[in-house]
Amino acid sequence: MHRRQKSRYENIIFAVLLLVGFFLITCRFSLPVKLIKNLVYYISYPTLGTSAYIFRSVGSFAANVKAMVHTHQENITYKQKNQKLADKLRNYDAMSEKYESLSGFLKLAKIKNTKSVFAGISFRSPDEWYQWCIIDKGETDGLYNGLPVAVLNRKSDALCVAGRIVETYKTSSKVALITNSISVIPVEIKDKGINCLAEGFNASLLRITYIPLGAGVEYGDEIVISGLSAVFQKGMPVGVIKNVSKKTSSDFKTATAEAFYETGALYEAVILVPQAETE
Repeated sequence: MHRRQKSRYENIIFAVLLLVGFFLITCRFSLPVKLIKNLVYYISYPTLGTSAYIFRSVGSFAANVKAMVHTHQENITYKQKNQKLADKLRNYDAMSEKYESLSGFLKLAKIKNTKSVFAGISFRSPDEWYQWCIIDKGETDGLYNGLPVAVLNRKSDALCVAGRIVETYKTSSKVALITNSISVIPVEIKDKGINCLAEGFNASLLRITYIPLGAGVEYGDEIVISGLSAVFQKGMPVGVIKNVSKKTSSDFKTATAEAFYETGALYEAVILVPQAETE
């Protein structure tokens, strides 16, 4: 009696396992379930083709596992980078707060917040080479008359003064270069505090005028924008002294300077657009 009951249970278990096996064979699931299905199928119908299919399934499953591990490692790397960027942002915010408090305490002029608009030189007439140029950005790009125009000095990797916008159109603007005879900008001799003027005269050089008679201006002195300029930011590089005139008036002497922007290779420009300060 006991043997009959045991045999009946064994038949039921076998039937259930057989049904599960056929169910796995006929259905399509994820790769692990497919692998089990293929093993059951191989046990039921062992052939060379079945075994090869099992190995192919194992290979694709392993490739997916490898891809998952690689993705997990990439996620860890990106999380670390995001954390570093978040730390830098917090440091920047802290430094910005300190700058605001110190500038208010010392009553210093705040640095102007500007947006840089990059433009190409679309036209430059040979007979007005040191006077004007046309850039390919205009009103649609937020430009208007009076904006300062700078170029990148390839030797120092610093933005240096090139001119200012005098005419603005929809998609282009006309720039008066600092070597133009209509250009007069207030400058100073860097690190010497000597204020003077840089005047253009339609040539490759600038004329530096109103230098105090007793000022120690020498060959190689750098010229930068002074705090008296209403167009350019103070301290922007302008040029370098090439010659100091021996002829003097009763109170002043003059000099010539070479502009930092490459007058013979002007292809791109940066227009500095002031932004409204947000409280």
